[in-house]
Amino acid sequence: MGIFGALTTAVTGMQAQSFALQNISGNIANSQTTAYKRTDTSFQDLIQDGQPSKQVSGSVMPSSRSTNTVQGDIQTSSIGTFMAVNGDGFFVVMKPTGLVDNNPVFSGINQFTRRGDFQPNKDGYLVNGAGYYLMGIPVDSTTGNLAGSVPTLLKFKNDFLPAQATTEIDYRANLARLPLTPSYDKSVPGSELLNPVDFIANPLAISPQPAKITGSGAALKPDANALLTGTKVLPGTMTNSGTFTINGTTVTVPASSTPAQLVTAINTAAPPGLQAATLDASGHLVLQSNNATTAIAIGGSNAALMTEMGIPVGTTNPTNLLTQSAAAPGQTLTITVGANPPLTVTFGTGGLPNVATLADLNTQLATLTGGLASANSLNGNISITASSPTDTITVSGTANPLIFGMRTTSALPSSQTVVANDLSTFLSQSIGGGAITAYDISGSPVNIQIRWAKTDSATLGTGHTDTWNMFYQVNSNATGTQAAWKNVGTDFTFDSSFQMNPLISTWTLPGVTVDGASLGDLTMKFGAGGITQYSDPNGNVQVNLLNQNGYAAGSLQTVSVNDKGRVVGSYSNGRTIDLAEVTLAKFSGANYLKRIDGGAFEATDESGVAVYGAAGKIVGSSLEGSNSDIADEFTKLIVTQQAYSANTRVITTSNQMVQDLLNMLR
Repeated sequence: MGIFGALTTAVTGMQAQSFALQNISGNIANSQTTAYKRTDTSFQDLIQDGQPSKQVSGSVMPSSRSTNTVQGDIQTSSIGTFMAVNGDGFFVVMKPTGLVDNNPVFSGINQFTRRGDFQPNKDGYLVNGAGYYLMGIPVDSTTGNLAGSVPTLLKFKNDFLPAQATTEIDYRANLARLPLTPSYDKSVPGSELLNPVDFIANPLAISPQPAKITGSGAALKPDANALLTGTKVLPGTMTNSGTFTINGTTVTVPASSTPAQLVTAINTAAPPGLQAATLDASGHLVLQSNNATTAIAIGGSNAALMTEMGIPVGTTNPTNLLTQSAAAPGQTLTITVGANPPLTVTFGTGGLPNVATLADLNTQLATLTGGLASANSLNGNISITASSPTDTITVSGTANPLIFGMRTTSALPSSQTVVANDLSTFLSQSIGGGAITAYDISGSPVNIQIRWAKTDSATLGTGHTDTWNMFYQVNSNATGTQAAWKNVGTDFTFDSSFQMNPLISTWTLPGVTVDGASLGDLTMKFGAGGITQYSDPNGNVQVNLLNQNGYAAGSLQTVSVNDKGRVVGSYSNGRTIDLAEVTLAKFSGANYLKRIDGGAFEATDESGVAVYGAAGKIVGSSLEGSNSDIADEFTKLIVTQQAYSANTRVITTSNQMVQDLLNMLR
């Protein structure tokens, strides 16, 4: 090659260093450019062909070396739509080629970038600072699943989120083993339980039944004849004689009568309403009426005789409804079942139809039309059951029904509901279980109130199990016999470990309507072990989870990007919904991508095609910085300058040698 070859080689060296200087200049200039990837310079020597002993070092050719896979520092930002890629991957973007009717027009060719300073423009597209529009996959707002697999341009322009009706309620709670209801009395076993006899309509989770009034708590004594037992043991021979009266009949006691003769004298006189007089085992005189309506009236003026017999002057009454003041003569109880003729029971003496005894009462109750009625002969509790499943029962009259255990004076067929007339009783025998706002199909809010009532307790002994019923409010303005609360329709029973047994993980409430708003079928999701019955010192329901899946309609307020790589919309109804998933692309040869303006890249043959689903993680409210290091670039700048200067020295030296050669010829 010689001197002129050296000149040429030096020129290529200067050109190579100039090329490197240009890259260094660009790297320094973009040291603050978002997600900028520096370009390094590689040098390649060009060797002329020839024998090894004749080869020379040759000239140099520069080339650029990309650093697309080198991560820049991630910096936080207060803008919710900014995002950075931590790791492998590129945002998929597209840049418009123009505008038609003020709308952007796109070529359909995807570009790729790490620049994540995206913000919504006036049309709702997410556009970064270089004008590239973000692409991703929309998310179905109902299911939360991706609505496709190929990224498309994302646009969120005042999207309106339609209302979603509530279909599911997630509920977890602990029910206090001993509910401290307003009706609870620690001195009365079972007073914490809901007692259906206190209700006009039985609210328990049982199959529909005819109307029924069940008497409970009556304390009447059974019918009993009048009984008078003398207080003195009769002597072997009576000292006194004379007369006395029994129920107005005169009985003559002869002088020196034996006890047997005294009994014979009484029985011979045969006082009306008196059974045969007898002597008990101790020798006391015993007088007994022959029925529960006849009294024993004793009269006499011979005090000594009366004292010797141990019989006081006065009246001994039988035990019946009148003598116990369960009712007064002339008082009535009227029982009406549906549209059937009413039965009026009139209390009084003189025999049927006047009722004086429990036996009389049962005789009269047996004549009820449209149902069955009876009185317990041991305590007086009256029970009435309608024959038709649709008839109601009404009790009226001047007698006090509570004396006969009737805590209500009317009854409706049971339908697992609490009617308004029973509301105060229900509230005093149950405890609150939480409340939640649900939504109907139009998005109108519906307040769902929940209450629990314990219906049985294992503490009552063998045959009893801890059992609860759950209720929800259906009409907050109910009056009269309108339904106010509804039973969900099943028993929740608990074993000795205070867990549900059998397990009820879900339960469907059919046709739920609350205050006139229809919610349709609702599924209560309790999960495994979601409802427990552990002791609670407050005696309340401890609600651990109460969520529902409905919401009202709302307009889009803001969008942001979360760390799961999803674009999230915040709506005026308070909902936060995933709108789209940002797609990340990866390349087998990422450093062979073609760089274009704005920190974007295009695929080449050497880079390979884009594969969606890169492993990188999106970091929301952050930006990736430039991977240029100014200190490193300054170092390279010094080296490049020195190399350039060295090449100029080669040219200077070569020039001097040529001058020396020419001078030699002169």
